[in-house]
Parts: sequence; C-alpha cells; structure tokens
Amino acid sequence: MFGQLNLLATLCFIATLKDISVAGLRLAEVRIPKYVIKGSAAQLECLYDLDGEALYSVKWYKDGNEFYRYVPRDMPPAQTFLLSGVSVDLHNSSDAIVALRNVNLQSAGRYRCEVSGEAPSFQTVTEHGDMVVVSLPDQGPPKISGGRPRYQIGDYVRINCTAGRSKPAVELSWYVNGEIAEPQKVRKYDTIVSGREGLETSVLGLQFRVEQKHFRNGDMKLKCVASLSTLYWRSNEESVEGDRPQKAPVLESRETVFASNSRADPVQASSASPRPSGPISLALVLVALAVAVVTVSGPAGGRQQDDDTKDGMPGGAVARIAEGGDVLPQASELLAGRKEENQRASRGKSATQSGKIAVAPR
Repeated sequence: MFGQLNLLATLCFIATLKDISVAGLRLAEVRIPKYVIKGSAAQLECLYDLDGEALYSVKWYKDGNEFYRYVPRDMPPAQTFLLSGVSVDLHNSSDAIVALRNVNLQSAGRYRCEVSGEAPSFQTVTEHGDMVVVSLPDQGPPKISGGRPRYQIGDYVRINCTAGRSKPAVELSWYVNGEIAEPQKVRKYDTIVSGREGLETSVLGLQFRVEQKHFRNGDMKLKCVASLSTLYWRSNEESVEGDRPQKAPVLESRETVFASNSRADPVQASSASPRPSGPISLALVLVALAVAVVTVSGPAGGRQQDDDTKDGMPGGAVARIAEGGDVLPQASELLAGRKEENQRASRGKSATQSGKIAVAPR
C-alpha cells in the first residue's frame, strides 16, 4: 500500500514539473505582414516569453524550409540558409526579428517561427502566418471602355472596367452616381493571367437599362474603383449626358419659318406673268406713237387715214409684229414720213392764213 502511495506521489510531481515547464515558455505574438509591395523590405517578428527558462534556439521556416537560425551559444549566433525568394539582412536581424530585403513574388508564402528552451525539457512552441507579395498594377488607374457620351432613357449601358496587370488580382467595383452598383447589374469575368510571373488582369462589367432616376441634373456618373487591401486604391469616373430628343412642334415651326423666308416665292410670282422682252415691246411702243400722231394730225387726218390704209400700216405692221419680223426700221420710216407730212400741212395752213390776213385790209 505504501508503494502505491509513493507511485502516486511521483506521478503528481512529474505532472507539476510539466505544468511549470509549459507555463515557463510561451509565444507572446508572431507578426508577419499580410501584404508586402514587391521590391520593398519586410520584417518578421517572433515575440516570446521564457519566464525563467533558458533559450536554446529560434528558427524560421518558409513553406517548411529553414532559412534562419538563432542560437545564443553559437558564434556568431545568427546564420542563414539559402532559399529562393528569401534574402535576410543579418545586420538588422536578431533572436526576435528577421529583416527581409528586396522581396519578390517568390518571397510570398507561409512563414513559421519556432522557439525552443534549453535542456532538460527542450520545450518548443511555434506559430505561423502567411505573407503575400504584391505587384501593383503597371498601367495606372483602371480603364473604362464601351461607354457612350450620351444616353437616352431606355438605352442600355454596357461598359467594362479593366485594371492593369498585378499580383494578386485587384478587386474592382462599380458605382453609379456615387452609390455601389446593384449585384444584378455587375458582370464578372475570369481573371486573365499573363507573363512569366503570372501577373493577373481583372475585368468587371456593368450592364443596365437607363431610367430617369439615373440622371441627376442631366448627368449620370459611372465610377470604377480598383483596390488591393490598404496598399492600393485607384478610381476612374466618366460623366455622361442625357440625350433629350427635340419635340416635333419645334421642328415644324422652324420649317415654317424657313419656308416663309424662302426666295422661291417671288421667283415663282414673277415667272407667272412674264414681261414682253426686247424688240417686240419697243415696236409696240413705236406703233402706238404712230397711231397717236395720225390721230392728232389736224386737217390732213382723212387723207392720212387713207394713206395709212393704202400703206397698210395698221394691218401690215401689226401683222409683221405678230409674225416677229423686222418691224423696227419700217415703223421708224413710217413715223418719219408722217411727221414730214404734218410739217408740210402746217406750213400750208400758215401760208393760207397769212394770205387771208393780207387780203383783208384791201
């Protein structure tokens, strides 16, 4: 019975030592940056609490491969092991900190810190974290394609937003007039992978039917935002106008005004009653003058009318005028003849009156 009691006491003592050992060494915090920009430096931290224990070693692993070891008893205490994508800055590294320089895309992976105590327990604690190396987009802000400068109510908006090549792919989102686009209006496309480093291109579409509510003060703003954690945020926005069709009455009134100012009306009016032209009108004037002279010519009127009839002036001249012949010379000669006869008659009348006056005193 006493043997059983001694065995029980021994087991309790061992358990107590184990609890003290576990409580003596613990990891306070492991800090591994989630995102690191390509080409920059990174710092890994492994904070531990020995609580009276002696430190045996601190080791760092990437994807299960050791690349850094710190053993206080060794000289020098820190040493590195070659590993692709990992470049340790020994000058700035210690038991609690590992400095990485010029990280690249191969530097991304899972990093694990392992802390071990001295003999006799050699208690070991470990913790890990993932690090992502970011290659920022190489083409500036995202590009919007497929849009139009104007939209009418009822038109369909079909546009795409494309981000520059990056690693990993950036997250894209659409905003309409400052408000996040509804999920049913967004079109997701597969990421495009290109190049030796496997850079990724993100594309996000937006499609919806234009309604009156989409226009604010006659404009509609479409905005695409590209983001990657807290390291990258760029946006691009397009402002489009509402194309309002002109009303029919306005167009009709403009057409009416244009017709009233047209120059066709006076042209048509003048062509409706064309004036006689050239030689014919002049001949008619000369004939009218000739007739007037014949009518006014005093006592010789009867004889002149007979002569006119003989010469055929009214009939012949008018006939030739109607036929379009050469009337102007004949009319001129006729007028000159009539004028000479009138002058002769006037001189004869004057001579007769003078003779009567001379006879009267006798």
